[in-house]
Amino acid sequence: MVKLLLASFLYSALFLATPIFAHEKDLSHRVFVSYESNGADYLSSIGVGTTFKDSESNVGVQINSSLGRAEVMATDGFIEEFTVWDVSARFGYFSNVSFFIEGGIDLTEALFHDIRYDDYHDEHDDVSDVDAFIGVGAGISLGALQFEGFFRVREIDSEFWEAESETFSGIQVSVNF
Repeated sequence: MVKLLLASFLYSALFLATPIFAHEKDLSHRVFVSYESNGADYLSSIGVGTTFKDSESNVGVQINSSLGRAEVMATDGFIEEFTVWDVSARFGYFSNVSFFIEGGIDLTEALFHDIRYDDYHDEHDDVSDVDAFIGVGAGISLGALQFEGFFRVREIDSEFWEAESETFSGIQVSVNF
């Protein structure tokens, strides 16, 4: 379900963003730290991003990449720890106050699937096993600093376990340049 919504979101974001690239563009970059949780489950990361927006309407697209650490409780009662390399796209209104919808995937599972699950291969070993997320958020910019809050629905699982929690809320602090 999350993957179907993610595919729909990415297609819609690219379709809606097409007019953004036809006008004068406003381009900015940022470095950020992010923390999201649900109870004791958490994901913390550091990343970089680029925002492409129309300078007249402030509507745009952000492309982000972050590397971090996650710890979640699996449905079997064990705590799972793993590295997360999220790549995401956000579509929204980006100004002093921002609002966005987003979607992304965990590239560690996409790129290193065969290494991660070397002892177990079956007919389901494909991109459908890649963890994904969709979310909404809002932020405020104070000069070069930006503070964002967000809510995400994440599909987190592996060949052998599934995360107990799928909803996470978090905060991201960015330095823009």
